[in-house]
Amino acid sequence: MGRKPTTRGFTLVETLIAMVLLSLLMISGAMAYDYFSQNWQRNKGLADATLERHHLLSLVQKVTANSFPKVVYSGEERLGFYFLGRDNGFTGTSRMSVQNPDATAVYRIFREENGQGGYRLVYEEAVLDHEYLTHANQDLPFNFRRVLYDNVEQINFRYYGFGSLTERNQTIAADMGDTFELRWFDEYDGLQRVLHPQAIHIDLNGFNWSIEVPDAVEGAIARYTSDA
Repeated sequence: MGRKPTTRGFTLVETLIAMVLLSLLMISGAMAYDYFSQNWQRNKGLADATLERHHLLSLVQKVTANSFPKVVYSGEERLGFYFLGRDNGFTGTSRMSVQNPDATAVYRIFREENGQGGYRLVYEEAVLDHEYLTHANQDLPFNFRRVLYDNVEQINFRYYGFGSLTERNQTIAADMGDTFELRWFDEYDGLQRVLHPQAIHIDLNGFNWSIEVPDAVEGAIARYTSDA
């Protein structure tokens, strides 16, 4: 009689090896999924931050595009314009705000050091929906602050306009003697000049941001007792 064929199963060693390989495969899959999940969350966060920043910049540009001359009293009870421009930033008024598009606001855009050898461009605003702006030294609620650009090597501000209200009026009249040209200034104080600049220029490493302000001096002074 012939020998019966024997059925050979897996040995213990082979079973252990298979379990180890399967475990390694499962661990690799879990690690790949975790990496993919983390990468997706990171990219989604960057995308959300980019969209939010783009939305903020769009709103700020609308605010600056709605800038207007606002007449207020100075400390000596003289009339002047609520605008202060320096080489590091400026403060002005707008017919809308980032927080409330239906409300006027006092806003300021300025540079500050970021602690890394560069500068950041900062936007702050105080909404005037429940407050009248009548005096230059008025305490305003600047409770909104956002960084528009960061790690910029150079940020400069300049202001375009007449040197004073007298220069403007004589030039427009054209029959009262001397005439004057619009020119650029490194500083522009609306209270001292009794005038508002007609343009603001921000230079961010060669990227130029221009803000134009309509010349509405007569109308602004005529309505100086009304709110912004």
